[in-house]
Amino acid sequence: MEFMTGLSRKTAGCADRPAPTGATGATGAAGERGDQGPRGDQGPEGPAGPQGPQGQPGGNGATGPTGPTGPTGPTGATGPTGATGPAGEAGAVGATGATGETGATGETGATGETGATGETGPTGAAATIRIGTVTTGDPGTEAQVTNSGSDEDAVFDFVIPRGEPGGGGTPEVLATVDPTAQPTAAGGALAFTDNPLVSGTAISHTAGSTDVVISRPGIYQASFSGSFTADAGTTIPTTLLTTLNQNGAAVTGGTARHTFTATGETAELTFSVPFQVTATPVNLNVVASGAGFTGRDLTLTVIRLGD
Repeated sequence: MEFMTGLSRKTAGCADRPAPTGATGATGAAGERGDQGPRGDQGPEGPAGPQGPQGQPGGNGATGPTGPTGPTGPTGATGPTGATGPAGEAGAVGATGATGETGATGETGATGETGATGETGPTGAAATIRIGTVTTGDPGTEAQVTNSGSDEDAVFDFVIPRGEPGGGGTPEVLATVDPTAQPTAAGGALAFTDNPLVSGTAISHTAGSTDVVISRPGIYQASFSGSFTADAGTTIPTTLLTTLNQNGAAVTGGTARHTFTATGETAELTFSVPFQVTATPVNLNVVASGAGFTGRDLTLTVIRLGD
């Protein structure tokens, strides 16, 4: 109303020119907020924002179906040997194979220890000794003594060589024997228990002793024989020697020997040898080289052949 009044004044006062603009009035008080207008059109898409932080892992999904079997892989390296399993039951005995060829003989083993001494056996009955036949042999042949009886009842038969023709006189001969079992000793002389034949005085022997004594110089012949058995526990193989000794020295040619290859083996050892006596007295004996043997039917005959 006031605006229209002013305009009316202006028109009434100056009909030909506009009235001058007045000073700007004070700003009026703010009006009330109007109603919200309608939603405008969607603007263009803005630029992508920065990547947000990683979210928490999701839960496991359901197990999928089993896939097809893949191709077989290459063979792996051999693993370490496992522990030995328990022994299985013994199988059935197989058929006996063919006998193989005999192998070569092995070397002789070491000597075993000597076994314990066995108990002493009962005392045997005393042996009897008798003279059987006495036969004269040809000159230069060996004197012989054989037992035609047994160990318990010995019967000694003699073959004594005839001497060369000479001036006659009593023949000098001595036969000494031992029919019993006599163990040997290393380097030990053999003993003779009986003298079934003694002729003359140049040759003598004490029954039960080892030595035959010659008291007259001359040419003599000594003949020995005996049966020897290797005892149990004796080292095998081994060689036994029986040697005629004259005053402790071996008489050349007066040795018999045998190599035993088994215990219980028996061998006859004999020798007959001439020898010369230049100085008297002379002690003769027969020495065994080793222990571990038993001698039986031992005989030693000594004959004086001449000067």
